[in-house]
Amino acid sequence: MPFPISRRHLLAGSAALAGMSALPRGVFAADELVAATFGGTWANVQKEILAPYFSKKSGATVVQSPMLATAQIAKLTAAKGGPAPFDVAMLDEGPALEAIDAGLIAKYDAAKSPNFAGLYPQFQGEYGPAITMQAIGIAYNPKTVKTPPTSWADLWKPEYKGRVGITSLASTLGLAFLLDINRLEGGTEADMTPAFKKLKTLLPNLAAVSANFGAHGALFRQNEIDIGVQNFNFAEELKAKGVPIEFVRVSTGTPAWKTTMHVVKGALKPDLAYAYVDSQLAPDVQAAMQKTPWNVVPTSTKVPYEGIVASKIAKTPDDLKKMVFFDWKKVNQGRAAWTQQFNREIRV
Repeated sequence: MPFPISRRHLLAGSAALAGMSALPRGVFAADELVAATFGGTWANVQKEILAPYFSKKSGATVVQSPMLATAQIAKLTAAKGGPAPFDVAMLDEGPALEAIDAGLIAKYDAAKSPNFAGLYPQFQGEYGPAITMQAIGIAYNPKTVKTPPTSWADLWKPEYKGRVGITSLASTLGLAFLLDINRLEGGTEADMTPAFKKLKTLLPNLAAVSANFGAHGALFRQNEIDIGVQNFNFAEELKAKGVPIEFVRVSTGTPAWKTTMHVVKGALKPDLAYAYVDSQLAPDVQAAMQKTPWNVVPTSTKVPYEGIVASKIAKTPDDLKKMVFFDWKKVNQGRAAWTQQFNREIRV
């Protein structure tokens, strides 16, 4: 009977085979970290900037696995009590609270992370640092949308019939959009009825509901949608690559949340995990990530806000406090049921 082989073991085995002629067996397994990341901009920027910085500092290599936060939680839950499928998790606020409650991530030992002290206090989490703030708004094609949108209400305009794109609730982007529509319609995190009632009226305009960031970005690149919900830095990366796209914040307040990194409980390489997270906190790394095309909002006190981040999102961390935030503990209580309802009533 065949023995099951985990993805992690397969990756480690492949690396060892590739280098076995020059190095002893197992050397790659000993010096290789497995880290989860998000897709889209995050997978790109961490591959281009974080991975080489970490390797230079630690002498180790890293396998970066792009997946949604919800998928990370599922994998860690399935592996609980055994070897962790990856050493570092990257999560948004809702999934991070879920991971903490489920005992999936370890408390963060700041003594092992020299750059942790350089973060603004609001980004120093007990279970891991916030590495950025993500903000959402409307992205649109300026070639087909002649009047720049100013609010979510613009997505409902008749001229955008069959041309609007949103994402599923598996993505924090889609969930934050639904929560904000609910807020504006008079709902609360305990009652999403207003949001679903309103979203049903958007159905004639919906061209697609993307499963993830990569698929959502492809809709703009392939001209399958003209306007839709999008993350700030994802839209700006597409624009920098020549895609006809513009990003605007909505006039009713910008939904935002922290994105955090964590050392997984039961990590096979905890020391490398701390080195990797601390590398993400390094001023040099955050400064490089803030530049175009990435435009990642810094959390280090040593990195002033500049460029597109300063002109479109925040000039200082105090500006971030003016954005729209949600009670993610309450959100987690209803997320599963809302996802089922969304897939049943809205997803096209």
